[in-house]
Amino acid sequence: MVLPIANPTKSYWIEAAESPLRDFRSNEELPEETDVAIIGGGYAGASTAYWIHKYTEKVSRQPQVTLLEARDICGAATGRNGGQLRPHAYSRYPAWSERFGSLGAMELIMHEMAHLSAFRDLAEEEGITEEVCLKFGETFDAAMTDEAWTRLKGALQAMQRDHGDDNDIVKVCRVIEDPRHAEEFSQMKGALAAVVHPAGQIWPYKFVHALLRIVLQKGNLSLQAHTPVTSVSERDADGWITVTTERGTIRAREVVHTTNRWASHLLPEFSKLIMADRGTIAAIKAPPGFIKHTGAQHWDKSVNNYHLQIPPPYNTIIIGGARQLLVHRPEDCVLNDKEDEQIAGVPEFFRSWPASDLTAWPESSSTELSKEVDQGGCWTGVQSETADAFPFVGPVPNRNGHYIAAGFAGHGMPRVLLSAAHITPLVLESLGVEYDQPPLAAPFPPLPQPFRATAERIERLQNTDTAAIAESYKQSCEESANKPFCNTARSISKI
Repeated sequence: MVLPIANPTKSYWIEAAESPLRDFRSNEELPEETDVAIIGGGYAGASTAYWIHKYTEKVSRQPQVTLLEARDICGAATGRNGGQLRPHAYSRYPAWSERFGSLGAMELIMHEMAHLSAFRDLAEEEGITEEVCLKFGETFDAAMTDEAWTRLKGALQAMQRDHGDDNDIVKVCRVIEDPRHAEEFSQMKGALAAVVHPAGQIWPYKFVHALLRIVLQKGNLSLQAHTPVTSVSERDADGWITVTTERGTIRAREVVHTTNRWASHLLPEFSKLIMADRGTIAAIKAPPGFIKHTGAQHWDKSVNNYHLQIPPPYNTIIIGGARQLLVHRPEDCVLNDKEDEQIAGVPEFFRSWPASDLTAWPESSSTELSKEVDQGGCWTGVQSETADAFPFVGPVPNRNGHYIAAGFAGHGMPRVLLSAAHITPLVLESLGVEYDQPPLAAPFPPLPQPFRATAERIERLQNTDTAAIAESYKQSCEESANKPFCNTARSISKI
């Protein structure tokens, strides 16, 4: 059994937010009983708590919810991600259509794209748009090599062939083959061409804390930081599930597991299904408004960087990836939980990014991290990888009263909010609680079939060879590591 490391590197998102909910406990004694226990205090856990509130706010009885987090609230993957609300609008289409057919692939894309309007509507209704730095616009995938452009343009063309130019998703994706025709794209030094599509950006940590604050104000949420759960029972004859923590036990009617990489700590059947994958991100000081949209640079299928800039007074570029460097050290990423350690060479690599990769970086602007390296300027984080590349969402088979939303594989921002909305009515129906679908949830598309945590899927994946996954990852890294763009001075200085 594995719990998160106690002292992870410090993330800019967390340190700069200075949230009063960081170490919050609603009370020093845990409640003896609760209707719903949510295990995990990140994006999925907070979204589940929020949707339970929204589905029941106009009925006579609101269920009591207890949210338990092993570390500080939102201190794991959500508090360490890249801040991009960036759907896979086209880039995964060839792989998904090969597995699920053209309609199945489009179902996955539509579910992700629906998060843009879902975030906009939620933030407007709750009045938190400015607070969470939510912004919408276009994002670009910039091809830095012919190899990358063949892949990116080919993905869009495959979607166009199958669905036609009048399809709503196809229409919002466009090709730019001349950097001079797009201000943002032209900032990428050496970029050849790009695909552009709608996206958003957000301060993910502030968003989670805003949701939890909203629910706390309603009085039916007990929020408990620094409360690791050590075991969960099956449902007993009286309908209770015992949740055991380091601070005592709670009896719950329903349990929702939103622990992402750490789901197998309490659900061992997921030990080969949801695995660790460590990444790294940095925060760089920038002139106000320098980067206006989110973007990504692609060299091949494995090597990329991605970035955005948060608004004043922060004026900080958040950049992740560093893949030119990391392909030389795959063991620092795959099946790696060491988020208490920096990866050698990464802070220097990110510091060199503006001068190396941006055409218009002002010579008068020094390239500094927004905080000291170990105070939030550069950090690592453990996201998840899954055995079949999709999250697990829904009732846990053969565990009455247990639900899961985990395994979002470093791409949770355009997947989690609506996945939690799918789970919520199932939980409330099991409780026998009256509920009304809120207008916010009315237009949501159905949960994609590949997300569903079915018994057949879980059983089939028990034969997953995790060693083979690690070896395949290493081989992919080795292929990229031999290419010129991964053999510059800034990419190999710390090998």
